[in-house]
Amino acid sequence: MSAESPVISTKYGPVRGIQKTAATAVEYYSFQRIPYAKPPVGELRFKDAEPPTSWEEPLDCSVQGPAGYQFSKLQNKIIGSEDCLHMNVFTKSLDKGKRLPVMLYIHGGAFNRGSSGVEMYGPDYLIQADVVFVSFNYRIGALGFISFDSPEVGLPGNAGLKDQNLALRWVVDNIANFGGDPRNITLFGESAGGCSVHYHMISDLSKGLFQRAIVMSGCSLNNWSTVPRRQFSQRLAKALGWNGQGGDQAALEVLMLAAPEDIVDKQGALLTENEKENRIMFEFGPVIEPYITKSCIIPKDPLQMCREAWSKDMDILIGGNSEEGLFSLSEIKENPAILSNLRDFEYLVPLELDLVRTSQRCKEFGKKLKKHYYGDTEPSFENRDGYLTLMTDKLFWHGLHRTIYGRINSKTTAKTYVYRFSVDSETYNHYRIYFCDKNVRGTAHADDLSYIFKNLFSDVPPKESFEYRVMTEMIGLFSQFASNDGNPNGKVTDIWEPIGEDFGAYKCLNIANDGLEFIDFPEMERMKLWDSMYEKEQLY
Repeated sequence: MSAESPVISTKYGPVRGIQKTAATAVEYYSFQRIPYAKPPVGELRFKDAEPPTSWEEPLDCSVQGPAGYQFSKLQNKIIGSEDCLHMNVFTKSLDKGKRLPVMLYIHGGAFNRGSSGVEMYGPDYLIQADVVFVSFNYRIGALGFISFDSPEVGLPGNAGLKDQNLALRWVVDNIANFGGDPRNITLFGESAGGCSVHYHMISDLSKGLFQRAIVMSGCSLNNWSTVPRRQFSQRLAKALGWNGQGGDQAALEVLMLAAPEDIVDKQGALLTENEKENRIMFEFGPVIEPYITKSCIIPKDPLQMCREAWSKDMDILIGGNSEEGLFSLSEIKENPAILSNLRDFEYLVPLELDLVRTSQRCKEFGKKLKKHYYGDTEPSFENRDGYLTLMTDKLFWHGLHRTIYGRINSKTTAKTYVYRFSVDSETYNHYRIYFCDKNVRGTAHADDLSYIFKNLFSDVPPKESFEYRVMTEMIGLFSQFASNDGNPNGKVTDIWEPIGEDFGAYKCLNIANDGLEFIDFPEMERMKLWDSMYEKEQLY
């Protein structure tokens, strides 16, 4: 076996990788575009992924595979391939006797965008730690989340999450050959990836496939984590030419014949104005499956699943960014009328409370929100900070907070470590700079990723900079958690304690420009406001 182009056996056939030097000067082996499933094309479109067909000659896995079909904001065009179910493995050592901890990452992108590509998720930072880093692509958008009520059609939904489940199984079966420990896997992900991690924590389909988890800026209790059943699949078929006759089977026939570019083009334009007003964010994503199959991953309400979760005894890290809601800035810049149309905020009250928008109770809750975030002023683009803070809480932090409370309620002896990322850099908070506004400050949704993964936007930060220190802290904390039996202390800090057994205030590790601090969670009063809208049996 050549050191420059090693060949590794997998369950399905040999793969040839390549030796590389990271931007951080670390030597490592790279294996990309390893098939973990049959290409979901032709008759397999929309269906549950199947294990790949075996091969005999080494596959060239020295180059990156394509993303799933999507509209790319960066390139301003539709990109991708239906043949996207590939695995990436990055490791410093191929020593099967050493068995390094495995860190398995699920990318975000609202279940409609993104990929595991090194342009955003380069291994250069993480590979400094003694871990095997693994990432993969899964089906996104309608191609990954078509769902029909009719059992005869056989597409209850969540194929994209089931892709992830198959990828997890591939890692368990094969990672030992790449120097990884299949009994020491930390699953982590951000945004839709964090939500996915949480779904695997609560779904019996993924029971026992990983040993600990890092849930970043997204979970199954966020208001966008499940798409309401509003016949989006049928609506997409009509947008592609279905005449509405013949039921779900006829709708599916149209979808099966459609070009993937046309599916992507039409799938993002199905929301009504009322659905947008109610903050339904996308048409295709995880759904509560309408009937049970052997591969069912979301059989019922995620809150019920959380209460019965197999992972209650699993140590986790969970947290988010201090100004997640900057995520919404581009939307209100394009359409400032969003703010002037908020009325008394009744449409910002959580949909899951199942309140009629015109009801007195819903209006009372809306007025509480308006008072808390705006006082006696009226929302406008000029005083948009109140709205962006509200979006921080509504879209991200309150779901994370409910998940933390659920861990307390489960009476588990497992440890739950809460973090809050609050690093504000003029040059390295890349999501804020490139997708929000380069002139605003704060720590936007996804800004933490710039300190965990190398991306195409910039080089490694200078060693004397606070950005470099933050990068080493994030890599140290996360890899220590993966390596040190679920304890993030010992390498970077010794101050991070897990949450206690009582409801109420809890502490978090605050990660900021000037260092690490273990503090009372700063947003607790805002969390209490949102808690007050829920009955106890709805909350956790």
